[in-house]
This record gives sequence, structure tokens and C-alpha cells, in this order.
Amino acid sequence: MSASKPPLRLRGIVRISERGPFLEVDDGPIWRLDTGENLEPHRDRSVRVEAWQRGASLLELLWIGPA
Repeated sequence: MSASKPPLRLRGIVRISERGPFLEVDDGPIWRLDTGENLEPHRDRSVRVEAWQRGASLLELLWIGPA
């Protein structure tokens, strides 16, 4: 059994600002997304993400798809 935490799985809307992409979650915080992937196709769309939490409001994106 591993002591490490599993990745987070969240739903929200991708927003893109001059500071980079973020995930707006209805019942939670706004998460900054750390990724090399172009998220423009997901802009202003409802998505599901799987990501490692790397800080209080930072997610390292592993996977993104439609919600």
C-alpha cells in the first residue's frame, strides 16, 4: 500500500487569462493549471480533469476531457 495521495479528479470550466489557464470549480477554489498542452480548445467549456495537486491552488494536469 502506497502512502502517496492519488491524483485529484475535478469538474469545472477552463478559463484562460494573461497569467495562464485555470479551472473554475463551482463548489471550490479556482485552480491554476500547469501544463504544456494547448488548452485553447477547452476555453470556456465544461471539462473533467485529473491532476496532481502541486500547491494550495496549483494543479499539474495529467488529463483533460469533456464533462
